[in-house]
Amino acid sequence: MAQVELPPPPLPPKTSILAGPQAGFQLPACSRSTAGPVHGGWEVEDSEIGAMEAELAQILPSLARSNGYTAGTENPDPLTYTVNDPRWQREIFGIIRGGKQIVYANFVPADIMPDQRHMPTVVCDGGPAFFGVEFDVSTGRITHIAFNGALGGPFWPVYAP
Repeated sequence: MAQVELPPPPLPPKTSILAGPQAGFQLPACSRSTAGPVHGGWEVEDSEIGAMEAELAQILPSLARSNGYTAGTENPDPLTYTVNDPRWQREIFGIIRGGKQIVYANFVPADIMPDQRHMPTVVCDGGPAFFGVEFDVSTGRITHIAFNGALGGPFWPVYAP
């Protein structure tokens, strides 16, 4: 009997896959940190986005039990994140850093209207409902999550295991 290849799971709603950037590209970091420089870009595959989503849905809720993160202060609340969570839109592209392929995802609340001419969306302040994620394709692990700050707080620490 021939094996039937299943289609990849659907991408999360409101996902924009952007072209891989050139070396020196500045990640959207007006009020959040990044893990380092961009040395180049590549094209992300749907399966890599799915793997990042699964990992993120495990990590974000676990942070609610860690010092420095406060559940219920944000709307939408990243600490209640689920796989393919429709409360966020995603701007995703592949970056290369230190020879590694990294999926970079810029998470913006779904009710924000991004300017399609200027992506990824850069928001200064905004609070932890805006965040950036870096997923190392070779290890299948999230290596960096940085949350935006906000005027007067809250200020959540960077997740970098």
